[in-house]
Amino acid sequence: MTNRICKILLLFLLPLYLIGCGYEKREKAEALDRQIGAINDTLLVHAKKWGDEFKIAINTLDFSTLYEPRMKMQQYIDEKIEEMENVAHVGGSEELVKKELEYLRAEREIVTQKFAVFEQFTDSVAIDTLGQAFAEFQLSEDVEGPYLNQLHQLREEYAERNGFPKYIEKY
Repeated sequence: MTNRICKILLLFLLPLYLIGCGYEKREKAEALDRQIGAINDTLLVHAKKWGDEFKIAINTLDFSTLYEPRMKMQQYIDEKIEEMENVAHVGGSEELVKKELEYLRAEREIVTQKFAVFEQFTDSVAIDTLGQAFAEFQLSEDVEGPYLNQLHQLREEYAERNGFPKYIEKY
């Protein structure tokens, strides 16, 4: 009789346990997705701050204010690269995290190469030099766009695979 009761309890408790484990995995997967979304959203905020300073710098030819927002963005990127390198994978997140790291490293290169160049300019910068630096800077969008599109697609697939709502807007 006791053996029969144990089997009956096992039949009822095992599905509850398995459902609970799936719920926890889904919650962790959704949290990772939100973490990646927050990283990218905050990076856009940093870029906007730099862009606002850049507009003023171009109009005034005073480029001295560009260093601080660029360094804040660069430090943020470095922190998030380390964070993503140490993230616990859940629900098949390996490809998504790998793409996020590629994106962050590409952003770091843009910030250190394309943004930083303007900091060396003074009010006597030749218009051709400034124009060339600006043209190089604009090419950064050609690098960012494909990464963001791929990340969007991977995040949608990840949400679908892990059974949580797709709160993702196109970048």
